[in-house]
Amino acid sequence: MKKKITAFVLLLALLLTLPAFAAGTESVARKQISGVIELSDGTLLVTDVFNKVIWQLDGERFTRFAGTIGVAGVSGEPVGVYHDGAADRAFFKEPWDIAPFLDGYAVSDADANVIRYVAGGRVQTLAGNEKAGSADGEAKDATFNRPTGLAVDSTGTLYVSDTGNGTIRSITRSGKVATVASGLVEPTGLCWNDGVLYVAETGRCRICRIADGKVEAVAGVSEAAGNDGYDGGYVDGSVANARFDHPQDVAVGADGTIYVADTNNAAVRAIANDTVYTVVRGSAQTSMPTNPRGMSLQGDTLRVADWFAGNVLTVSVAPRSYRDVPANAWFADAVAAAMRYGIASGVSDTEFAPNGTMNRGMFVTMLSRLHLVTDGNVIINGDASFSDVETDTWYSESVRWAADNDIVRGEDGAFAPLRSISRQELATMLYRYGTKMGMQTTSSADALSAFSDASNTASWALDAMRWACSNGILRGDGEGNLNPAAPATRAQALTMLLNFMNAYSL
Repeated sequence: MKKKITAFVLLLALLLTLPAFAAGTESVARKQISGVIELSDGTLLVTDVFNKVIWQLDGERFTRFAGTIGVAGVSGEPVGVYHDGAADRAFFKEPWDIAPFLDGYAVSDADANVIRYVAGGRVQTLAGNEKAGSADGEAKDATFNRPTGLAVDSTGTLYVSDTGNGTIRSITRSGKVATVASGLVEPTGLCWNDGVLYVAETGRCRICRIADGKVEAVAGVSEAAGNDGYDGGYVDGSVANARFDHPQDVAVGADGTIYVADTNNAAVRAIANDTVYTVVRGSAQTSMPTNPRGMSLQGDTLRVADWFAGNVLTVSVAPRSYRDVPANAWFADAVAAAMRYGIASGVSDTEFAPNGTMNRGMFVTMLSRLHLVTDGNVIINGDASFSDVETDTWYSESVRWAADNDIVRGEDGAFAPLRSISRQELATMLYRYGTKMGMQTTSSADALSAFSDASNTASWALDAMRWACSNGILRGDGEGNLNPAAPATRAQALTMLLNFMNAYSL
C-alpha cells in the first residue's frame, strides 16, 4: 500500500508541474530510441526509453505522438510513471517496442511489466499490471516480467518477448494471453514472417525461430561464460560458426534474408543461404550504428533504431548489381559473395571490371577483409615494412598484417603492391593464410599433375598449387591448362576466394 501511495503522490506532482502539452514538435537534448515502425505515409513511430514517450519522426522532425516527458530525476533522466489516459497526458515507464495492433499500436512498457495500447488519442493498458509475474489467461489478469519485443502475425495475434520470464507470449485480438515458448534466455526482438516467428535470443547471443511450437537455433554460437551468462563474439560466415554479441532485434525480408541488430557489436548483420555477413558496422569512419536495437523493414529499406545515438539509421539492403556482371556469368556468384562480405567492391557504381587485372596490393587487402569475416574484432595492421609500401596507402595496413603473419614475404625488401598477381602467387598466399589459421592443408600430387601445363609451376609454389587443386580452389581452363604464371583477373581472384571459403566453411 505504501508503494502505491508513493507512486500516486509522484504522479500527482508530475501532473501539477507539467504544462498541458498538445502533441507537437519538441526539442529535447537527449533521446534513446528503442523501437521503430514505418507507417504507410513514410513517417516513423519510435519509442524513446529516455524521455518515456512515443515520437512520430518525419525526416529529422520529431513530433510527440503519445506520452508525457516527466520531470528530471537526480540523474537528469525524466522520471517514468505508469499512467493511462489521453495520449498527451499519459505516462510510460520504459516504452521498449511498438507494433501495429487492432486499430492502433501496442507498446511494450518494460519497466511497468505491461503492454499498453495507443489508439484514438488515448493510451490504455492492453495486458498485464505492474506486478511482475508469468500468469496466462485474460489480459486483465495476465502478468509479465519486463516485456520487450513485439510482432504481429497474419491473423492479428500479437507476440511478446517476456524477457524476464524467458518466454514468448501471445495476445489474441479478443484479449487472451498464452505462453508460446519457454526456456529462452532473455529473448527480446521479434519478427513474424511466412508462418515463422523469429527471435533475437539476446542472453544466448543467437537467433532462433519458432514454428509449430518448436524452438530452433538459426545462427549464433552460444558459449557459456563463467558468470552464468554467455559470451558474445563477432564472426561472419557459416551459421554454425557465426557469432553475435547480444543481438536485440530481427527483421525478415521478402526473400527470407534475416537482418539482425547486433547491438553490442555496433553492427547490422544478415543471414542468408546458411551464411552470416555484415551489412553495416559502426566505426571511426561510420559513426552509426553505435547500439542498434529496433528495426523495421519495408521493401529494400531497413530502418534501424540506434539506442545510443538517439536516432534512426536508414540502410538500403537492395542487392548491388553491375552492368558488366550478368546474372548467368560464371563469376556472378563470386562477385555477389564478395559484395555480401565486403571483401571487394566495384570500380564504379555501375561497373565491377571482372576482367580487370588483380594486383598484389588488391589481393592482400581482400584477404585481410576475408580474415575479418572469421573474426570481426581482429586488428588488421602490423610492424613489417617494405621499401615500396608507404605508411598510409589503402593497402598499407593489410600488407603489414600479411607480412607479420608470413602470408607474404616480398623480395629484396620490396613488395611490389601494384604488380599484377599471378595465379600461383594467389594460391600461395591463400595456402599460407590457411596454414597460419590452422586449417588442414594436405594435398594430392596427382591433382596438379593432371593438368597439361603443371610443369610450368614455379618450385616455390608447388605445395600451394597441389593444395589448391586438391581442394577445388584452383581449376583449369576449358583446355585443361592451369596457367600458373598468368596474371589473375578480378573475377578469377574472387572465384578462388569463394572456393576457399566454401572449402573451409567460412
